[in-house]
Amino acid sequence: MKIDILYKPSYSVAKINLDSGESIKAEAGAMMSMSSHLGIETHKAQKGGFLKSLKAAFLGGESFWMNTFSAAQPGELLLAPTLPGDIEKLDLNGTIYVQSSSFLASSPAIEMDTKFQGMKGFFSGESLFFLKLSGVGTLLIGSYGGIEALDVDGEFIVDTGHIVAFQEGLDYKITKFGGWKSFFFGGEGLVAKFSGKGRLWIQTRNVPTLGAWFRSELPPKKR
Repeated sequence: MKIDILYKPSYSVAKINLDSGESIKAEAGAMMSMSSHLGIETHKAQKGGFLKSLKAAFLGGESFWMNTFSAAQPGELLLAPTLPGDIEKLDLNGTIYVQSSSFLASSPAIEMDTKFQGMKGFFSGESLFFLKLSGVGTLLIGSYGGIEALDVDGEFIVDTGHIVAFQEGLDYKITKFGGWKSFFFGGEGLVAKFSGKGRLWIQTRNVPTLGAWFRSELPPKKR
């Protein structure tokens, strides 16, 4: 399998060349184009039955369905994320946690589950679950904006809306940004304070902030 990331970093597309016998699974709706002879199978997002896939869909924010593209003979597949931004190719060997909107595609051997964040998810204003991806193979993650990879050894603070993914070995807690004055008037609100050792991926744009901007631009409702 050969993967090239085109048009980095603003409107990235993954160009995937599959050899005979190779396959890749992708988020539903991610396919831009493909060779006509590639096979496609639509299946539940997770192995382990209906309820496990349902949990990923409704609690993790992931689509209930995924598509697996397979090549009986060499072929080409183009995949694109929903939001305008970058794509990062990771060689996974272990476990990584990915925010639900950032998963794009992976090798079929990589397993997906969900990770409950507990009460800290309620206070962050973000999804209550991350997708837990485990195994050995290729993983494609997407972002809103560019992706920055950070190697954390100790503590590091990230706005919750900028988290893309983080390796097992890092933990985090939700806390307010600075003092109470900064919390109410500094425009940051709540942040994630990571601790431990591992790699952390963040995005340069923030989806909740974009939503708030759109809401502010809408005309007031007529009464």
